Amino acid sequence: MRVGTSILATSAMLALSGCAAGPSPQTATSPAPHSAQEALRPYYATLDSRLPVAAPNPALPGDTVLTRIAFGSCQNENRAMAYWDVIAAQKPQAFLLIGDNVYGDTGAQWSADMPTLTASYRKLSTRVEWDRFRRSVPMMTIWDDHDFGANDAGGSFAFKEYAEKIYESYWSSSAEVKSRPGVYESHIVGPEGKRVQFILLDTRFFRSDLVRMPYHDPGPALGWYLPNEDRQATLLGEAQWRWLADELAKPADLRIIVSSTQVITSAHNFEGWTNFPRERDKLYRLLAEKQVNNALFLSGDRHAAGFYKAEVKGLAKPLWDFTSSSLNLSFGKGDNGEREPDPARTGGFWAIPNFGQIDIDWNAKKVRLSLRRDDGSLIEEQVINPFG
Repeated sequence: MRVGTSILATSAMLALSGCAAGPSPQTATSPAPHSAQEALRPYYATLDSRLPVAAPNPALPGDTVLTRIAFGSCQNENRAMAYWDVIAAQKPQAFLLIGDNVYGDTGAQWSADMPTLTASYRKLSTRVEWDRFRRSVPMMTIWDDHDFGANDAGGSFAFKEYAEKIYESYWSSSAEVKSRPGVYESHIVGPEGKRVQFILLDTRFFRSDLVRMPYHDPGPALGWYLPNEDRQATLLGEAQWRWLADELAKPADLRIIVSSTQVITSAHNFEGWTNFPRERDKLYRLLAEKQVNNALFLSGDRHAAGFYKAEVKGLAKPLWDFTSSSLNLSFGKGDNGEREPDPARTGGFWAIPNFGQIDIDWNAKKVRLSLRRDDGSLIEEQVINPFG
């Protein structure tokens, strides 16, 4: 039992709630903390800063003409990882690891120093296939709940600031990312006429609380969450919304917008933008306002994969959401679409290990979206024309 850590965390919570035994003369005039995160900052300042760091990763030159990108999500650091060699054989120029990159909340002791999260990253670094891939293919990352620190957690998660520090340490985040709350970031790669903009959204750090159905037995087959209709509820937070508007104003020929959770679908009550319909409408309005007809969403989280399509008022081209999940923690054996009927989904709902591949044909102005098994074989594909 981590007695010292637990006592410190508990003391911070008691101070926050006003239940402490009484202030000392030295702290009698100190203002009470306004959040669990604020209460824990003095404790975090005392921790050893030697956090796990991933192997070095090659840079992606800014003038690269991108023709093949791969991506995936939901990777358990303890399970088989032969797929990394399979993906490498596809010769992607970049790989996007878009959430649940480790399962650092498994067996969590709810200690403020999050020992299971750091242990998960250290375990990942011992995996030979991962290490080989990490050292050879340029990568971009964003987190989801299990590498944020708690299942389905959001902005009220008490330990989120330390989770952010662990994330930024392991992935060697840029100075820009480290300078602000949350881990969202963007990159533009390629020469004029062939510029690909990557926008990686943080759907955890600022997210308002989910609205949960009343308990009933048996439970719902497709999740417990209801739409949060509160006008003050947010998914991205004010600062990230402003940043996103600025990013969408930058010139780009293709925009790849990464959300760790699904954007388009409303066919389930698990996590996704469907939990915050006002925020999704705001996203669609922003895309229309900026005339972003060249966007493609990538998402994960679901332990199954599929293609989703939406017509959005004000946009000349349909929006696509390509979900790839899970790399090695799928929850089925094939097409699970009958369990989750969805008019927005264009094909199957594949609950098998998978990764996504994006091939860009600049001459034909086409993008081929390929969903692939962990042995590299094709499951399903879509050819789209997202160029504005």
